[in-house]
Amino acid sequence: MARKRLEGTRLGSWDDVDEALHEIGELDREIGLLESTQNEHIDRVKKNTKAEAAPLHDKKAALELSLKEYCEANRGEFAKVKTKALTFGSVGFRISTKVMVKRVADTLQALKDLGLSACIRAKEELDKEAMKNLSTETLAEVGASLKTENAFGYEINVEKLKEAA
Repeated sequence: MARKRLEGTRLGSWDDVDEALHEIGELDREIGLLESTQNEHIDRVKKNTKAEAAPLHDKKAALELSLKEYCEANRGEFAKVKTKALTFGSVGFRISTKVMVKRVADTLQALKDLGLSACIRAKEELDKEAMKNLSTETLAEVGASLKTENAFGYEINVEKLKEAA
């Protein structure tokens, strides 16, 4: 796609630029107020939903506990089968094995000392900040390069904006 060159601009002076910054600041303030109101509405809906759902969650938990207690009392029926299929679902028992760790740091060190690195997960990722210090040749060798750009930015003086309001 061909690059389009913009001819001229709406702003004709530094006063126009300053006024544009003022307008951006005002718009940011209005957007912030709208988002704040939105968040208040969302929080209110979440609070109401949580309050309305609480008795349902309590009833569900009580029913789950009743299921578990009944199945525990009739565990003999699960001697040959792990699961009992019913009309509206199934219940059953499964063997579950969990690894319990008292202190992660101590366990990690012990695994390292015993040479059990297969039991340790390590996430590898690029350190782009460190890569900035590499030479251009080294970066090219590893399939990377540096890109320098002069990026435009602006900053709103919120204090002056408040004074102008």
